[in-house]
Amino acid sequence: MAGTDPDRYRLSDKERDEALERLRTALEEGRLDPEEHGTRAGAALEAVANTDLVPLFEDLPPESWPSALAVPGDAEPGDGRPPTPAGTAGRPPTRPEGGEGSSDRRDRPDAGGLVIWAGIIFVLWGVPSISSGNTDAILAWLVFLVVFMVPGVVVATVQTVRKRSDGDEPAIDQGGR
Repeated sequence: MAGTDPDRYRLSDKERDEALERLRTALEEGRLDPEEHGTRAGAALEAVANTDLVPLFEDLPPESWPSALAVPGDAEPGDGRPPTPAGTAGRPPTRPEGGEGSSDRRDRPDAGGLVIWAGIIFVLWGVPSISSGNTDAILAWLVFLVVFMVPGVVVATVQTVRKRSDGDEPAIDQGGR
């Protein structure tokens, strides 16, 4: 047919299910509220072509898009590049609302994981050391925490504070920053 988009094709049930799963993940991450999720999930169920999914995912990060939105020959799964939505080839990519100063969650250390490891080490090493009264064991445990755990938690906390001050509050001059 003349004038048809070569990137447009009919969706399979499996592709609709993947789109629904990606929307559910966006809801769990707090990117969508329950009402918006319901609206988009209903539209995904009624989608006929892959291009019908574009408005449902265009304001979400590219890594959360379903594979039906990838342009053939663009990004292969697992190659680290986000897919380009079908029908947008040749157009410049749009930036998320955060702008250039925004940081993706993957760019920050996981302070929660560090705290969990510190707790495990405390239970397995700190409690026995303290209860035995062995000062060398207690000192070794404290040195381990200071050298390996505290820097990670400090870095994660500083990055979180900077991100909040850059994004949510007016810019504050921080000595040449």
